[in-house]
Amino acid sequence: MINEIRKRPFTRPLFLLLTGILLQIYLPFSICTWTLLIVGVGGLLVAMHPQIKPLYKYKWVWGAAFSSLLLFLAMQNMKFHEDRLRWNFPEEKRMQVWAQLEDSPVEKNKSILCEMKLLSTPSAQKRILDRRVQVYFPKDSLIFSLLPGEKLLLNMRFTPVGQRNEPQGYLHYLRSNRIVATGYCAEYTIIDDPEESSLSLKHKALRFRQRLADQINQLSLPQTAKSTLAALTFGHRVTLDKEILKDFSTTGVMHIISVSGFHVAIFCTFISFMLSAFPNTVGFRLIRFLFTITFLWGFVYVSGLSAPAVRAGLMLTFFLVGRLISRRADSYNILAASAFLMLVYNPWFLFDAGFQLSYIAVFFILYLQPRLNSLLTIRNPLLATPRDWTSVTLAAQAGTTPLCLYVFGKFSLVFLFTNLPLAALSTLLIPLTVAWSLVSVGLGYPVWGQEIIELLCRWMLWIVKSFGRIPGASVSFSIGFWEMLVSYGSIGFFLYYLKRRTPYALLVALGCLLIVFVLMLKARFVYAGP
Repeated sequence: MINEIRKRPFTRPLFLLLTGILLQIYLPFSICTWTLLIVGVGGLLVAMHPQIKPLYKYKWVWGAAFSSLLLFLAMQNMKFHEDRLRWNFPEEKRMQVWAQLEDSPVEKNKSILCEMKLLSTPSAQKRILDRRVQVYFPKDSLIFSLLPGEKLLLNMRFTPVGQRNEPQGYLHYLRSNRIVATGYCAEYTIIDDPEESSLSLKHKALRFRQRLADQINQLSLPQTAKSTLAALTFGHRVTLDKEILKDFSTTGVMHIISVSGFHVAIFCTFISFMLSAFPNTVGFRLIRFLFTITFLWGFVYVSGLSAPAVRAGLMLTFFLVGRLISRRADSYNILAASAFLMLVYNPWFLFDAGFQLSYIAVFFILYLQPRLNSLLTIRNPLLATPRDWTSVTLAAQAGTTPLCLYVFGKFSLVFLFTNLPLAALSTLLIPLTVAWSLVSVGLGYPVWGQEIIELLCRWMLWIVKSFGRIPGASVSFSIGFWEMLVSYGSIGFFLYYLKRRTPYALLVALGCLLIVFVLMLKARFVYAGP
């Protein structure tokens, strides 16, 4: 185990970063934080002493000093992000404030939801830098037609996040998106749309995504199919139908409707295929690399910078850099490096369900898929492809099931039958739709190929609806936090048994499984009440 960690240098700083984040949240003692700084600096001074530095037996002092300093920096970084989420204004006081629309408005049952950034108050011109809020507007308002980057003058009350007893999962979602307050606004004034040149890069990207999504409205499809295709391709979930969402959840393919690593990998493969005609010289390899990286991060940015998409973008970037300089990249080290960078940027990602599911799924795919493939050796590439997709599905499902039961309380019984055909359709549909939308926007009118997109989209929705309406397609039951942790302990020891064949690992795995059943029975019969 130690040798495996030493081969992957990013695993140790990632572990220290995770420890620092959790310590700052659950043990926020400033004395302990500054003690780590003193220990780290003192350890470095001791390790650099001329009589100690050349001695090998004192090399551990360097590790202890750097570990203390990294823990200190991790805790300070988490404290900085905690301070950014504090609301510095009266909670129940109505206030006027300039705000800027950060993303496309989303239609709800009785209102329109907007994520906005507060800019300043007109009265005192006091700056409220980088304070993101969620604002609900009346459904009959003109807000739904606004574009990202437009400014409004709001007259409303704000309630800080955490004051309305939000569910824990939703609270983590708000914090990971840096939302500090929410509120309902019935009085507002829309300011003139700013010029394109004055918009930020993010707002320009989101407006371009809106233009691409608008091209989908020209297809001869029902509105539910158009909204599903826009969400599948660009992450534009403004008008996504709830029944369609329910069907995707029931069939166990919810990851397809949300832009994730699956979409980024398909898009990157498509770009690499289009550029494969270039000669394999040093200059053309650099050109291929620059084009691929540019289009890759352009797709990630336009899709909304979701945590799974950013993770996939970072991993593919590291992989492409390694291939450019002719270095073999270690997948586990790349996974740890991408997680480290994302958590440094925003430590609240650690508590986001999308972040957790993404990294757990990728880890189990990296570990389990080669072992599952070895159970069935196939030399024919046409038959090996569905085998690979099936093994990826099984590996990801094995890793994410405990967390899905804890967060969503639902398990699909038909996921194995839907993932294979839907993955094949998505592999064709995503790059075709992106290419068709880009060309249509560039020319100003729809081009040939929309019939193929419409056919693939109808097939996809037919599969989802057919399996989603089967009685018993999914079972609904949830597990608690401790059951989830013990379940992962059982999975971990079972995987260790498969690798080392040590009987005690299998015994511990079965013991953890027994504990899970006992905890579930206790929750069912003891706390259920009469």
